[in-house]
Amino acid sequence: MVMWVEFKCPICGGDLDDDKSMANFMVCNESSHGTLRFFTGDGCFFTSNEKVAEELVKKGKRVHVVDPQEFFARHD
Repeated sequence: MVMWVEFKCPICGGDLDDDKSMANFMVCNESSHGTLRFFTGDGCFFTSNEKVAEELVKKGKRVHVVDPQEFFARHD
């Protein structure tokens, strides 16, 4: 039996995609809210946008506000 779990962005409702640059993370890059990452290990969201963080907290989500230069930087 194969099971598929779809992760949805709690802000825009779009699909969270597998983050190719960071293991165990899903990502939504919708321009209306900026980059939003979800850590599958503990269910926390990461954003650099304080308003997005406030919306997530209102929805009962755990969230960390991070410095985008450090956390979202691509290390290719």
